[in-house]
Amino acid sequence: MSFVKKLPLTPLLLLIFTHAVFGWLVSVEAHGVWQSTVKHQSTVVDYDSPLALLWMGGVHPTHWNVFWWPLVKGIVCILLISLALTAPFKLIKTCYSSWLQSDFRAFMSVIVASFLGVMIISSLNVFVRMLVLIAATALARVDLRTANYSEWFAFWLLSIVSLFGYSLGLTLPALK
Repeated sequence: MSFVKKLPLTPLLLLIFTHAVFGWLVSVEAHGVWQSTVKHQSTVVDYDSPLALLWMGGVHPTHWNVFWWPLVKGIVCILLISLALTAPFKLIKTCYSSWLQSDFRAFMSVIVASFLGVMIISSLNVFVRMLVLIAATALARVDLRTANYSEWFAFWLLSIVSLFGYSLGLTLPALK
């Protein structure tokens, strides 16, 4: 019983809510792309940003009748966010300090960072969604850290709660 009392319920509920909204948005976008493609019998759909094209690129109604590709991308995204926020800081520090010891690696890091900056600016709507997911997960992670939960337990709890919210959001449009 003390295990449940120590859980930070407010950040976990916020995490469920934000991932439910994310799942709902993915579901609505995938269904809209699918309907547009079926209506026009065309495989070319105009996207408003390059990241939206990468995100929705696998939705094609003649190959699949369900939108499993955005679903898989969402699950991978959620697991990567949870893993990135629960990784031990010693491991992260070791990776970054060894990576930036060479001038060539530092130069390549600057080039990649500037490219990512351009991608973020050109598709701000997708980036803001990811930023909200990262912020909600970080808040829950900080509260789990304050409650002295282990790294792996925090990873699994954040992953399960996030995937529950995401699946809840995916099923919301089907309930109407």
